[in-house]
Amino acid sequence: MTTIVPAGPPLEEPLFAIARRSVLIHDSERDRWLGVDCWYPALDDSGAASVYELLPGLGFTANARHETAAETRSFPLVVWSHGRTGTRSAYVMLCEGLAARGYIVVSSDHPGDTLGDWLLGAAVDDATNEAQRQADLRFVLDTATQSHAIIPAGARIDHTRIAVAGHSYGAHTVLSLCGDENFDSRIKAVAGMQSLTRSIRRSAIARISVPLLMVVGMQDATTPPELDADRAFSAAGPLARRVDIEAAGHQACSDVGLYLELAPQVPELPDFIGDFVRSMADNITGTAGDPWRPTVGLHLELLGNWLGEVLGVESTQARVEFARLVERPGVSLRLGRGMAPDTVQS
Repeated sequence: MTTIVPAGPPLEEPLFAIARRSVLIHDSERDRWLGVDCWYPALDDSGAASVYELLPGLGFTANARHETAAETRSFPLVVWSHGRTGTRSAYVMLCEGLAARGYIVVSSDHPGDTLGDWLLGAAVDDATNEAQRQADLRFVLDTATQSHAIIPAGARIDHTRIAVAGHSYGAHTVLSLCGDENFDSRIKAVAGMQSLTRSIRRSAIARISVPLLMVVGMQDATTPPELDADRAFSAAGPLARRVDIEAAGHQACSDVGLYLELAPQVPELPDFIGDFVRSMADNITGTAGDPWRPTVGLHLELLGNWLGEVLGVESTQARVEFARLVERPGVSLRLGRGMAPDTVQS
């Protein structure tokens, strides 16, 4: 028997109907298969809901439809990288929200560092993981921009507006990619949420030449600000911005809060699954039991408006909205080296 539960309303009023396509792609040079999800603006919200499978026989639905026809105008592309032990679909609320704002969002699994790999004892060492992750993103970016193996027929990417973003080890991946000496000039912006940066050379951070956003959870015990964000941001250049959120933990942008909400609705949920999810209850805001939607929603607004500004999508309004967000109580903005408050620009 299959149990499908609804995720509830989207984090904000969508500007576009959205759909999701899920595919396997093969990197023949590395003989490596990648599972990839693509969320995209759709013509309408008709058709069946897309089902996100958490376990065999257990899944949930959110806002996306299953592979309905795409809007034919061109949209910016965001390539997302998941954190350690994560999956490509562990940030559904955030990725759907970006698509509903008018982005094509592509998220790949990183084999060797997914939840399944860790449960089965198949996780790779850090050096291998970091090399594989960067190669995964390069291959996904090539595939998404050069064919319809990932994005559906009819969908169009604006090749002048491409960004990469990630959470935790995924942030390590995208920051390292943009700080590489062989930087891919197609990438116009990079963002890290609760970033793992301690093993990235400061010289690599300093080489990042595109707009950079770091969103930092001040209650993050996994990538503590003093160990990760402080060191990295001190090396970042004038196009960098850092947003500190006082009531945010390590899972402040992921679907962990959603899983906590859905778990009681699932009959006969295995105890070890329920215990695992509950063990992360204080990782969203720093306090177990706090509502999760405002926190994940704040990350969506910050990332969405920052992308809108630096990629030139409704840039004036996005700039105003971003400035409003960082003036909220418990939220603060820091600027990169050499950037005065009155010269914040894309």
